[in-house]
This record gives sequence, structure tokens and C-alpha cells, in this order.
Amino acid sequence: MSVDLFPNDRFGAEDKYDNFKDAVKECSWLIEEIVKPQLPNIIDNFSKCLEMLESDQIFKMPVSNGIPNESNKQNDSPTVKGVITRQGQYIVDFHIVVRFPQFQRGKQVMFRMNTGLNFLLIQFSKIMTHLKNILEILNQLQVATDVSEFVSKFGVAMELLNHSLILLQNPPRDLVFPEDNNFAMKEMFQDCYSVCESTAHILGLELTLCRNELCIELRNLIKVTKKPWCEIDSKTGRSFCDQIRNQVTNERNKTLSKILSENGVQVQDSTLLNHIISSFQSEAITLPEAQELLRRGVTFDNRVVMECEKLIVSTSDPTLISISAKLNSLKASMANHQANLVASKQLSTYK
Repeated sequence: MSVDLFPNDRFGAEDKYDNFKDAVKECSWLIEEIVKPQLPNIIDNFSKCLEMLESDQIFKMPVSNGIPNESNKQNDSPTVKGVITRQGQYIVDFHIVVRFPQFQRGKQVMFRMNTGLNFLLIQFSKIMTHLKNILEILNQLQVATDVSEFVSKFGVAMELLNHSLILLQNPPRDLVFPEDNNFAMKEMFQDCYSVCESTAHILGLELTLCRNELCIELRNLIKVTKKPWCEIDSKTGRSFCDQIRNQVTNERNKTLSKILSENGVQVQDSTLLNHIISSFQSEAITLPEAQELLRRGVTFDNRVVMECEKLIVSTSDPTLISISAKLNSLKASMANHQANLVASKQLSTYK
């Protein structure tokens, strides 16, 4: 036995039916009978996630890139080892020993967070704010009667949930190199540059959430001292290197040599003698040297640097792993409701 379904088929004359009113009733039925009964469970799960984030429980997590110091002396690889301690949205203790072969001739450098200082994990804090806002919206939806208002606010809650999941996976641009301007280093360690800076190098530190884990990135950066490449415009915060790179992008009809000449930079031939001469003349530079500076040079913490060594380590945080799983499950459930609500609302707005 088979059944044929005919969309919008009606008993009796078509003019006796109001499609708009029927669609509104259908959307209202969907809200009252399907979505609202699920809200208490959804609210409960969001509350549990927020409770985990706000917990005062202390988590101590090891930090290591897995290369022993003895092995490191043989293969000359960077190493890091230590412990990071989190309580709620704050890092309350951070103690690591770092070694970069090209920094201070491979000497081990110790970083110990200032006693009594709490370093705010901005992504963590933003996720907590989002979850609080989501809970407020969902509680309002439990008593909401207007169909349009319900669908609109449910959509806002979904946007906040999606943004929370993005924050768990990837840090915002202003928290990573070079836009972060060594924020974590300056916030966590008193007089940090007495430890992380040498004559020719500076160490950079990032501490972010990435792929549901606490991620630490350490960089050994070479200072660019050649003028005018190291100069920073005090008004724009952009370096000479940034300006030339931008001009090369916008004026593709010009050669690099011509652009450099227009900006007062002498381009020398890549011979040994001229290379030696150019090293003593601040404005003179060979074309390969200029290309290397444009390729690698970045403005960082009011100076121009080039990365020469990098370490990336992550440590599993049980709270982040659990919350990520819960939020992804909530997203799947809420996305299904949202798709049905949007489809139903579109019908109700069509006359």
C-alpha cells in the first residue's frame, strides 16, 4: 500500500484557508510542544558547563616538549619543561625552564610567575560571559509567547554558542604573535625583559586556548637593528618594513629596487665587497637582504624582529575537554531546533 503526499493540499475550497495564520500556528505549536519542553534540559547542561568553568578547583598541568636536556645537548633542539597551574579563568602559577640554542649561547632560562599574581585567560573569560548570556536568554524563552521574538533570541543564543566553540578551538588574532606584543610575558613576569632579552635577541610568549587545550608558544626572535628597517612610526605604530611591504603589494608595476630607491634606501650589488660595505652603511642593502627582511620581518612590541626558533607545547586541561564535548552536543541539538524554527517562521512570513 502506498500514499502520495501533496503539499498544501486542503479539504474544501482553498479560499477558506489562511496560509499565513496556519503557518503561525504551526510555528507556535513547534515552540510550545517541541522546543520549550527541551529548554530545561538544555539550560541544565549549560549551567553545568558554567559551573565547571567557575570552579575553584586547582589544576596543575605539566609542560614539556618531550626532549630531555641531555638529548638536547646532542641534537641542539629547543626545550621547555615546567608546570602550569589554573584555577577558574586564571593562571595562578607558571614555572618553566626554557632553552633555545641561539639564545644566550644555549643557556637555560627560568621563568617563574610573580607570587600572588593571577593571569586572566581572556578566551576562558569570554566563554564564561557567553554562557551566562545564553542562560539568561534561554530562561527568557521559557516564558516568551511571541513567535518572532522566540526565533530571534534563539538565534542569538546559537551565535553565542558558536563563538564559544570557536574560542575553545582558536585564539583571537590579538592574542597571538605578533599582534599580542608579548602581552603574556609582560603580565606574568616582573621586569621580564631582564630575563627574556639579550643584546641581539628577545623571547616571546603566548598562552592561549587552542584545540580544547592550554597552548604555550615560545619564540626566539632576532632584533632587526639595520636602519631604516628597524624604525617605527610613532603615529601609526607601523615599521618601515611594514610600509615597504604594503607599497610592494599595492604598486605591483614597480620593482622592489625602484620602491626602495624612492624611500631613500640604496640597493647594492650582491658582491662580497659591496655586502661588507652595505653592512656599515645603515641605508644601503643588497636586494636579497631586503627580500629577506620583507619576508620575515614583523613589527612586535614596538620593534622589528625576525623569528629564528620556536617551541609549541600544549597541555590537556580536563575541564576544557569536558566542556567542549558538552557544548558540541548542545550545538547539535539546538541547531536542529533552529533549523525547524527558521523554516517554520519563513512560512509564516509568506502571505
